[in-house]
Amino acid sequence: MIIIRFHGGLGNQMFEYAFFCYMQKVYGDRTQVVADITWFDRNHNVHNGYELERVFGIKLPCASYEEIGRVHEFYPGYHMTAPVRFIARRMAARKNRTHKPEGKHIFDFGKSQYSVNPAYEDMDLSYDWYIEGVFSTDDYMKHGGLKPGELFGFKDPLSSEDSLISERMENCSSVAVHVRRGDYTGTAFDILGTEYYRNAFEKIKEKSDDPVCFVFSDDMDYVRENMGFLGDFVPVHHAGAKSFEDMRLMTHCKHMIAANSSFSYWGAKLGDDRGAEDRIVIAPKKYKADEDAVLAADNWILV
Repeated sequence: MIIIRFHGGLGNQMFEYAFFCYMQKVYGDRTQVVADITWFDRNHNVHNGYELERVFGIKLPCASYEEIGRVHEFYPGYHMTAPVRFIARRMAARKNRTHKPEGKHIFDFGKSQYSVNPAYEDMDLSYDWYIEGVFSTDDYMKHGGLKPGELFGFKDPLSSEDSLISERMENCSSVAVHVRRGDYTGTAFDILGTEYYRNAFEKIKEKSDDPVCFVFSDDMDYVRENMGFLGDFVPVHHAGAKSFEDMRLMTHCKHMIAANSSFSYWGAKLGDDRGAEDRIVIAPKKYKADEDAVLAADNWILV
């Protein structure tokens, strides 16, 4: 059995699901590939909880607590506090590395998460495996012959109001501009200043006539005060359980200026599936202050 842990916000869950589908394609005829979604039992208020089923109608085959415990002796719902759960997971992982139990672990974070990890090649299926990571790359989709638009189709139709916005986007030289602040402010992700957006917009203007910016942001006051160079932009923002609608509307824009965000990445990536050959996507050269990594598709322009 291969158990893949799901956690984080919608963008991360989508990377995890793309990896899950890749692993099913590679190993699914030889062993069970199942999901561990128990992180959301204790973190249902983080971002918007588990969203793959609600947003895309994806139903995952899930491991039970007993199956998870058999692999790494850790019941996600057993401990009441996150620190104790963290310690228990690390103790179980250390024991599994030294005593050759029934299960093995892969913690796929850091540099290895941005490209295909060789640890997943020719895995020893005489063991059960527990895999935890984010898998922030489109390489798994490429290797598995998977297309984003086939993996992720929004379950429900657009609202009447959002349908009108999408029509505007499709009838002009629309540019989705994602400005994420909120939970990024003061963290390692807080690396994009106004110069990034100014330079990115200049590149768009070089290649597109009369661009109209549709700004997706959780801080419109900041955008209005600091990004006058975007012109008369159209503000777009859905909050809470409707946040995913921002991602969906991003896909309707002809071009995009992405933030250093997995949510932004998928808005751009799904837009690529819908977009024309002359579509332009601008992305940051750097994803985080403390990592030398890029979160972007090969055909995007890095600024």
